[in-house]
Amino acid sequence: MAHRLPLPELPGVLIEAGYETPTYRTLYEAARDRRYPAHRGKGGRWTFDPQDVGVIADRLGLLAHVA
Repeated sequence: MAHRLPLPELPGVLIEAGYETPTYRTLYEAARDRRYPAHRGKGGRWTFDPQDVGVIADRLGLLAHVA
């Protein structure tokens, strides 16, 4: 199984990857709507695979910061 991170870490991971990021609430609702790859565990906790950051950004239409 791939290494997964809790959803509250997604904004920071997106920023580190060079993307602008929406609010956590927006990311949470998009996960619930299945707009990007995320998984809800048995306890109700949402997680994502950090390797999917590019896919997540693309599906949400996030822009990369230009250095």
